[in-house]
Amino acid sequence: MAHSPDLVIPRIFAAIDDHRFDDLPAFYTAEVQAETAVGPISGRDRLVATLKAIHEPVPVLQHLVTGVIVDQDGEEADVRANVVATFCDEEHHPTLEGASVWRGRLSRADGDWRVSAFSLDLVWTRGAMPADWGVSA
Repeated sequence: MAHSPDLVIPRIFAAIDDHRFDDLPAFYTAEVQAETAVGPISGRDRLVATLKAIHEPVPVLQHLVTGVIVDQDGEEADVRANVVATFCDEEHHPTLEGASVWRGRLSRADGDWRVSAFSLDLVWTRGAMPADWGVSA
């Protein structure tokens, strides 16, 4: 992995958009703590399983990550980013859109940066998750 802390969040959302869920564990510490739209999540395995359950059924996804700000202090970094998400059906029609502010803490171990804690704070949303996507976390 070995990349700078400003690329961690864009890489996470690129993996989600590309349905590369097996890549996600490498971005998180084993004990990651998350505050998400579906509630608090503790631990990498549970977080990755939840991300997969939410995003895998969505035929077309796009997350735009902008304004990534990193405040690095040695082997730790605080990160803030704006994330705009669009979930589409098979015909590429948006069914759910929204924007959030991602705030988190990264830790570096063995040259790799991993998310140890984060919150995803909703700013706005439009539309709804289709019922047949069966999201429950």
